[in-house]
Amino acid sequence: MKTLRIGLCGTGNVGFAFAETIIKSNPLIKKNYGIDISLSMIGARKGKVSGLETIPVTKDIQEVPLSDDVDVVVELIGGIDDAYELAKSTFNNKKHFVTANKALIATHSKELFELAKQNNVHLGFEASVAGGIPIIRIIRDGLMSNKINSFAGILNGTSNFIFSKMADEGLPFETALSLAQKEGFAEPDPTFDISGQDAAQKTSILATLSFFKHAVIENIYFEGIDKVTPQDINFGKQLELILKPLSVGQLSEDKITLGSFPAFVKEKSLLASIENESNAVLMNAENVGETMYAGPGAGAKPTSNSVLSDIIDIATGKIFDYQKFVESPLASSFENFSCDHYLRFIVSDEPGVVAKISTVLAANNLSIDNLIQNELDREDDAIPLIIVISNSKEKIMQNTISDLQKLPEVINSISHIRILDI
Repeated sequence: MKTLRIGLCGTGNVGFAFAETIIKSNPLIKKNYGIDISLSMIGARKGKVSGLETIPVTKDIQEVPLSDDVDVVVELIGGIDDAYELAKSTFNNKKHFVTANKALIATHSKELFELAKQNNVHLGFEASVAGGIPIIRIIRDGLMSNKINSFAGILNGTSNFIFSKMADEGLPFETALSLAQKEGFAEPDPTFDISGQDAAQKTSILATLSFFKHAVIENIYFEGIDKVTPQDINFGKQLELILKPLSVGQLSEDKITLGSFPAFVKEKSLLASIENESNAVLMNAENVGETMYAGPGAGAKPTSNSVLSDIIDIATGKIFDYQKFVESPLASSFENFSCDHYLRFIVSDEPGVVAKISTVLAANNLSIDNLIQNELDREDDAIPLIIVISNSKEKIMQNTISDLQKLPEVINSISHIRILDI
């Protein structure tokens, strides 16, 4: 029976869950694959790990790839710098490396892909995108014969959980965020999730694999989710729209557009049904058309499952060359991205306001597709006004919002949410 010895670096929630997953799943893996996977070493800065006392521990994670008792290094520490040094050392010692670290892959994919190839070892990063959904494997293997035209997905389970609670229970953003932290879907410091950076990093990885271009986070336009209000969600419902944290990639005439931001989708959209911490990716490929993949996007167990699937790949001799995906740099601009747009104003309750707004829109060659003026929400001679703008390019829309914001009748900052027909 083939044996594979794992050096685990990181014993937080995901790391401990991974250790438990190995113990629980090993009998099945032995039966189905004839492989004995075991933990032979742990790198943990705090020393001994409760429940794993029989396994040798080092406080210096950089010692793990140097051990003769380790075949595969699994990195679950997070962050970039230490993980990057660990990956380089692992490859230079001719050992395989598996990670759930999307920041590491998004930042250093080009060099890591090259190092893995040079040393004839495998780099596994299935767990870096979409939790328990095997989306890397789907793109790499299942859609190998296809030209991928576009993807759209919910890649951040924390953000989706927050939007779901705001929609279903009418919770304000901060309350929904606190609940996500209580449930373990958001970190004590949720900055990466709510700023949009986490989703942007995952978008860069999907774009690199989908379009065979080296996409870095600088290529991606992204927005946070913290400016969305329950009022926006409720007005969206009146328009038969559902709010989701979306990541998109589009290939058109050899031009690639990438973005990650809150967006409305129509109630009939497949992505509208994806709730709470779940993730989903909608792929459009040349031969198969549109396919969707959904599943748990947050949580220690789904992540552990994806890590273990990479280890089984290694054990069965699958060493995949990712270098071809980063041979060409990606040039991306969000300025030409086109979609419908939702705008919410708080305006003075006086005659002629809509006419003035319409004049600004007309000057920018834009037209109103829908309008809601809710008298019931009147407050101190101010009234909310919701306008849906028909298909418009991003650059034009941003210039228009700037012009609208200058109108004296517009009292507060304009809320802007894109509407995607997917």
